[in-house]
Amino acid sequence: MASIPTNLGPIFVDDQGSPGEPVALLWPSLFSDHTMWRNQVPAIRAVGWRTLAFDPPGHGQSAGPGRSFTMDECAEAAIQVLDASGVRTPAVILGTSWGGFVAPRIALRAAGRVGGMALFNTSAQPPLPMQWAKATLLTNLMRFGAFDRTVDGIILSSLLSPRTRKLQPQIGEDLLKRLRTWDRRRTNITVRAVLLERDGVLDDLPRITAPALIVSGAEDAILPTRLSRTIAARLPNARHVEVPGAAHLVPLEAPEAANSLILDSLERWQETCR
Repeated sequence: MASIPTNLGPIFVDDQGSPGEPVALLWPSLFSDHTMWRNQVPAIRAVGWRTLAFDPPGHGQSAGPGRSFTMDECAEAAIQVLDASGVRTPAVILGTSWGGFVAPRIALRAAGRVGGMALFNTSAQPPLPMQWAKATLLTNLMRFGAFDRTVDGIILSSLLSPRTRKLQPQIGEDLLKRLRTWDRRRTNITVRAVLLERDGVLDDLPRITAPALIVSGAEDAILPTRLSRTIAARLPNARHVEVPGAAHLVPLEAPEAANSLILDSLERWQETCR
């Protein structure tokens, strides 16, 4: 594990593997850290890939810059992590939600660094009006500890399907436990940057030549399947899969399905990442 200096402050990276192995860089969703990928990292490692799993800025052990930032700055931070980690071959970028906002921007900034993208529960568009209104309410409530229980309910009902919350309550409990250990002000800055202030990249997607897997959750009410289909339609070399029974965190809610899709893609893309 390492803390790597970047334009957005030190980024904590769980680095598993060895130089010479093909690389998968994993950027999680908002309200989660590198442990969001706990079901994927062992599976990816088992087939001979090195994994670089992030705590993104303002989350987990990455304090963030203490100011607002753009998704392009996030992409630059990811490239800096690849550089500092000695990665010279193309990497596969795995991103959930926020990570999916960032991954195409990495490919647009440095096409030769990306051998493929696996994007879960994401969008290439700026927040839609209803999304913006809900995010504004959430960030205002997050400022004050008196509203933590209300915030917790909003977060869990947004991220996880009713089935997941009922049958796997530990997933939500773990997310909230970790969230409450992070700096409130810096976390709120991050949430505003990602949910309220991000711009879109939809019109630029046709310039990306890297192959892509786009995955949506059938019950995702935040970034529904239609947004994933729009991404897949704009990318020249993409396929879309919808996972039933999952909402906004497919890798956590449906790890077997997510792993099957990821490992199949890694096998397809392996030769370009060596």
